Amino acid sequence: MTLDALPADPPPTRRAARDAADAADTRFLLDELSPGLGPAYGSANVIMQLANSKVAYGVMESRVDSGNLHKHPVKRARTTMTYIAVALAGNAQDRRIYREAVNASHVRVRSTERSPVRYNAFDPTLQLWVATCLALVFDDSRKLRRGKTFHDPEVVHQAASVFATTLQVPRQLWPADREALEHYREQQLDHLDFDEPTRRFLVGIARLDFLPAPVPALLGEWNLFMTLGYLPPRLRAKLGFGWTAADERRFQRWLALGRLIDRLTPRVVVRTMTLLQVWDMRLRYVLGLTVV
Repeated sequence: MTLDALPADPPPTRRAARDAADAADTRFLLDELSPGLGPAYGSANVIMQLANSKVAYGVMESRVDSGNLHKHPVKRARTTMTYIAVALAGNAQDRRIYREAVNASHVRVRSTERSPVRYNAFDPTLQLWVATCLALVFDDSRKLRRGKTFHDPEVVHQAASVFATTLQVPRQLWPADREALEHYREQQLDHLDFDEPTRRFLVGIARLDFLPAPVPALLGEWNLFMTLGYLPPRLRAKLGFGWTAADERRFQRWLALGRLIDRLTPRVVVRTMTLLQVWDMRLRYVLGLTVV
């Protein structure tokens, strides 16, 4: 990897803004995360991110073999969860360390002459979409709790910009308020679509095809069903799936179980599990192991 392959340092004003974002204390956002959403919600969120064809092909064609979902599913999951943990519960140094590690991986994530779409992992517009999907967890947690929130939703929205700034997205690109975020999200959903290779790849994620046997056979169809339930109806239809009233009733029964899990799980459990991931990243960094 050459030095000119890395993104250039931002100008002083952008660097100061990024430093301020890194220093922000966002640990209060952990209270907003609902453990009741369940693992299938992660599949749905990934599909949301990869509904952007440029993001999808960046993943499908990635030459970063260590992050390949089908070859290293556990590592890929750890990388994603650690990113979320560092963004929400890490300090400024943690975020800088993780950003630099992500940058080193993203250097090789760019389209080739054979790619059906042009993409570059350092494109802030693509990173903004990924960060927006990650921030959906707060809205979806609120919906699961039937509107209950521990903090002002507008304050949560502003703090959720950390998902963007921990990547390469300038703070000023983050939607100004929740209304602007919803407008941006709806605008994106209008234009998102899937070609057949992408559709097969994403349905495979929902069916857990990347996990060893017998997990896909035992849980694949259930995970697919739950994943489809969490997706916006437009995206579900674009994937080629219908959704009946009976499906919705079944999905709501599972959500009722999720609400029960949410009520019975002390918030300290979510905080502790998240901090453990941050501490694991710090230990790996000190030992010279890969953090991404």
